[in-house]
Amino acid sequence: MNKTKNNNFLWSEVLFILCLLYSCWEPWVRQAAFNNCTNDTLFICPSHYNCFDSIYSIMQPYSSSFCKEDTFVVDLTESNGFYINNDEALLPDSTCWIYDDCLFNKSDTTYFFLIKWSDAKQYSWDEIRENKLYRKWVVTRDKNGEYDTNIRYLD
Repeated sequence: MNKTKNNNFLWSEVLFILCLLYSCWEPWVRQAAFNNCTNDTLFICPSHYNCFDSIYSIMQPYSSSFCKEDTFVVDLTESNGFYINNDEALLPDSTCWIYDDCLFNKSDTTYFFLIKWSDAKQYSWDEIRENKLYRKWVVTRDKNGEYDTNIRYLD
């Protein structure tokens, strides 16, 4: 009887741990990786619309580009409280990520607004918007659901 009780306890523990692990696993959420193929350090901001004011987040580098001890500070603040700082800068030939479901919400097109680090250091968010000190890169899914992951300037 004692052996049966121990087996039941062991199985209940295993099932509990499996349920716990499964609840943390989100197979529908994937990260999408992109490469900065420009020669500039950039802040890359996605949007579902072809409008700079519709930016909703910033792509994150896989590793922090700058040290906390750096003397320069970039702190772009939009009126709605959207912040960009040094740690979110993407160096040339480095990789950044965003959640895949953020890219294509009811559309096959996402717009990326590319802000040079040198402009972000020198100008405010409003000045960048008003003077159009950004570039745009458009990503569209193909018929297989794939998209170009190499960020570059298209002139």
